[in-house]
Amino acid sequence: MKQKDVLCKVFDILELGKPDMSEFDNRIKYQKIVYLLQASGISLGYGFNWYIKGPYSSPLAHDLYEIDDDIYEASKKIVFIDHDNIVSEMKKFQNKLGDDIDNIIYLEILASLHYISKAYGKSGFNNLRNKLLEVKPNLREIDNIDEIIEKAHNNIKKFN
Repeated sequence: MKQKDVLCKVFDILELGKPDMSEFDNRIKYQKIVYLLQASGISLGYGFNWYIKGPYSSPLAHDLYEIDDDIYEASKKIVFIDHDNIVSEMKKFQNKLGDDIDNIIYLEILASLHYISKAYGKSGFNNLRNKLLEVKPNLREIDNIDEIIEKAHNNIKKFN
């Protein structure tokens, strides 16, 4: 079983459907969801580095672009070892994000805060906020940025 097959099954379980790479926001969404899923303890085998929009994995992007209808449909037949437990953990992850699973800005900020806290050993709202805005100054243009950062900071513990 290939990594992208597992990725498709995960997207199916999370009710995200076949990845649509035609829109930039979708590409950000998939990157951040996989990053946060792995941070939650469900490893899909992708390594992440810092990039413009936060944690980014080139191998993940490559796999996402290779997924076609045939690969996605075939992946629906995959049954994991301890399948029920894995599905349960993924559903818990999905519930942690709730409606924010489609909120690109929130996903970017949440994943970025998590990455910063791990990479730089930063903790505490002010330290994380300041580092985030230092490395991503474009976020300052968002009207309610402090509110979004605070929400993400309050939820970051769910993804450790």
